[in-house]
Amino acid sequence: MKEHGFSRKRFLLILVIILILLAAGAYGVITTQFVVTDVTVDGNEHYTDEQIREMVLPGGIRNNSLYLSLLYRKKEIKDIPFIESMDVSIVNRNTIHVDVYEKTLAGCVNYLGSYLYFDKDGIVVESSTESYDKVPEIIGLKFNSIVLGSKLDVGDDDIFRQILDLTQSFDKYDLDVSKVYFDSSDNLILYIEEVKVYLGNSDDYTDKLFELKQMETKFSGLKGTLYMQDYTKDSNAIIFKKDEK
Repeated sequence: MKEHGFSRKRFLLILVIILILLAAGAYGVITTQFVVTDVTVDGNEHYTDEQIREMVLPGGIRNNSLYLSLLYRKKEIKDIPFIESMDVSIVNRNTIHVDVYEKTLAGCVNYLGSYLYFDKDGIVVESSTESYDKVPEIIGLKFNSIVLGSKLDVGDDDIFRQILDLTQSFDKYDLDVSKVYFDSSDNLILYIEEVKVYLGNSDDYTDKLFELKQMETKFSGLKGTLYMQDYTKDSNAIIFKKDEK
């Protein structure tokens, strides 16, 4: 009985040792063979591929493709401006792919020296000292104060839908609009480089923006005002007035 008991203890001890060695071996393989050396990125506009790489790779032993694929599985990002979430997938043991899901920004307002970016619902989602491409500054909105995470109180929430529609149209037609001005009657003025474009007041600016894209090369490098408020498909009423030097 004693010999049987001793043999059983010895067997369990050997089994534990084997399991420890296997675990150590697996740990060694994982930490040495799954080190990330290459990162591909998709979906990023506000940040470069290198900036995303620096955000995702924590450094040291944690630069591991298995670890990162588990850590960033459609992970919500709370401490990086303009990014909603990121998802990491394994391409091979040394390469990961990062899908970046950025926040949908409709526009921004300049307030006390900072740019406050808001989404399609008018919620102020980020604050930055930098002005970002493809997010136009909106001028002419009336509000008393701005609180990060709260809706801009401008009196008419429908204007945010209009701003988002405009921003998406700018992307669609590849128009580099830096500013959009709403006057007291909701007439629009666009700023493209050194040209002011009067669009007027309308529920649908599609035809005007399409025509504006066709004309873009004609006023490129010029400084002046383009009047399109009376333009329609049937009436090509467009006037360009060049600023005098």
